[in-house]
Amino acid sequence: MTEVHSFGNLPVIAHAWNKDRTQIAVSLGKNDLRIYNKQAGKWKLTHTLCEHLSRVLAIDWAPKTNRIVTASADYNAYVWTFENDTWKPQMVELQRTSRAVCCAKWSPDENKFAIGSSDKNVGICYYETEQRFWAAEMIKKKPKSTVTCLAWHPNNQLIAVGSLDYRVRIYSGYVKAVDNKAETSAWGKITNTGELLHEFPCESGWTHDVAFSPSGENLAWVSHNSIIFAVSSNNPSKTTMEITNYLPFRCIIFVSESTIIVAGHEFSPLIYNYDERKGTIEFVEKLDSQETSTGRQSIGLEF
Repeated sequence: MTEVHSFGNLPVIAHAWNKDRTQIAVSLGKNDLRIYNKQAGKWKLTHTLCEHLSRVLAIDWAPKTNRIVTASADYNAYVWTFENDTWKPQMVELQRTSRAVCCAKWSPDENKFAIGSSDKNVGICYYETEQRFWAAEMIKKKPKSTVTCLAWHPNNQLIAVGSLDYRVRIYSGYVKAVDNKAETSAWGKITNTGELLHEFPCESGWTHDVAFSPSGENLAWVSHNSIIFAVSSNNPSKTTMEITNYLPFRCIIFVSESTIIVAGHEFSPLIYNYDERKGTIEFVEKLDSQETSTGRQSIGLEF
C-alpha cells in the first residue's frame, strides 16, 4: 500500500531504508543527513547527521551491520555507526578523489562498499583493522567520465559500474584484506582488485542504473535514451536492448531471474521480461493504472 509523506519543500536527492523499513535516511540537497522514524503512523525526525561540507549525493544503509555510508559533493564519504543512541561518523580515506562522490553501495556481505565519483574514480572501500580506518583501493582502468551507478554481484566480488561515457563495465571487486579467497564466476576469472572483465556499450546514452539478477548470471541497465539493456554471463558478447517509447528510466531491479522492473520519468513503474535464449526484452504490464495513451505521446496531455 502506497503512503504519501512530505519532508518539506526541498527535493529528495537520495534516500535509504533500514532493514525493517521503520526508518528512512534522507538527503534534501543539503550537507546533512536526516533520519526519520515511523511513530504512530507518522514519520518523525530523530537524528540529523552533520559532517559533510557540501550536499549529500548518495546514501546506502547496510541491513545486517546497520551501518550507513554517505557520499557528498565535498569529495568525501563517511561511514556512520550507531552506538549509544548516537550516530558516529568515520571518514573514508579517498586520497585520489578530487571531485564529487556521486554514488556508494555496500557489498552483499557488508564487509566493504564501492564509491563512484565525477572524476571517473571507482573505489573499493574496506575497514583496515590494524590502522582502524576505512581505506579505498582505486580501480586503475577506470571509466572515462562521471560514475553514476553501481551494483554488486551476489558473490560479493564483482561490481558493475555505469557512467556517463555510454558504457557499463564489470570489474573485480575482490579485496585480499577482507575476502578469504577469490570466488569463481560465470563472468570470468576473479583475480586482482579492479581488473576489468567486461565492457558493454549503451548506444549513445549515459547510464542511470544497473542491476544484477538474484543469481548474478544476468545484468541489466537503463540509459537516458529510454533503452533497456540486458546481457547474460552465458553469452556476454550478445547484449539485448529494448528501445521504448517512454521517458527515460532512472532505476532498474530484478525481481526474478527474468523479470525486470524499471521506473523513472514516466508516471508508472513498468514490468519487462528478459529471455536470454530468445534475446528479447518484452513489455509485460504497468504497475499503476494510467490513461490509455502511453509513452512520449502522453506528455502533451499533461500541458
